[in-house]
Amino acid sequence: MRFGISPMTYDLLIDGILAKKGLEGISEFQFSDLVKRAAESGYQHFEIELDLFQVFPIPMNNRQIRILQDIKNEYDITYSAHLPFLSLDLGGPNEFIREGSVNALIHSYNSIVELEDDVDVFVLHPTGETVASVINFIENRQIQEITAELFSVNAIQSIERFIEETNINKNKIAIENIEFPFEATMKIINKLGTKLCIDTAHFLGGFSGNHDLLEITEKYLDKTVEIHLQDYDDKSLFSDHSALGTGKNFPPEFLNLIDRKNFDGPVVFELTKDETIESIEYIRKNAPQIQIPDIKDLSFY
Repeated sequence: MRFGISPMTYDLLIDGILAKKGLEGISEFQFSDLVKRAAESGYQHFEIELDLFQVFPIPMNNRQIRILQDIKNEYDITYSAHLPFLSLDLGGPNEFIREGSVNALIHSYNSIVELEDDVDVFVLHPTGETVASVINFIENRQIQEITAELFSVNAIQSIERFIEETNINKNKIAIENIEFPFEATMKIINKLGTKLCIDTAHFLGGFSGNHDLLEITEKYLDKTVEIHLQDYDDKSLFSDHSALGTGKNFPPEFLNLIDRKNFDGPVVFELTKDETIESIEYIRKNAPQIQIPDIKDLSFY
């Protein structure tokens, strides 16, 4: 497995740049500098958060892409990309929102298409906040399942159009378990022939239904090409993005399981730099047999 990070966060852009330098600071921000610092810190993988390129005027031109390719070769790192999900809903009830959501994905994909060969995984949310709100509002289990099935059909149609329009290799698409019934998520994956991205905190927090993380991993790791590794802490503002060991339910056995099964995909911490280092120490203590790179505590920006 390859341990990675996704450090381009709202905290970095808003508190670290925008508050200090204004919009000019954002426009001057060089994404490749952030990636290089992560590589210099010892991380083996970098996940590109594409949402933030649509929210902020961050340059991503051919020069930046060439630099990213050079960094990949120099430091022997790998890339994945998290496709946009903010304000989007591929499975929602409004056909115009679904159409716009697909267009947003296509635009985002095309913005880094020259980097496509260097990106191993494209993480995708099959539904959005509207679907989650509707399903959570329904108390009857049977009606909830029927509703999830309807939303799944919408998501399948949206993702099929995205694949057709971009000609993306569907084996590179990893659909993440989110606030949507996991059974319905797997039906989408099986119908499309795509892969799975396991988010540990979404299972621990019950976002994807009442499932045991270890049982899910044992059953579906062969379909999994990326793992988002974090704890769930319901007392935290960002409850599903907490350092390992800070919540109540993270099972250390999960680490032993993916090691025993020789999972060889990226394991991404969707955490701050300090939370990531705390999580790495947790792994060293609870699963010492796992080979973790020597991570240096360097500032990313």
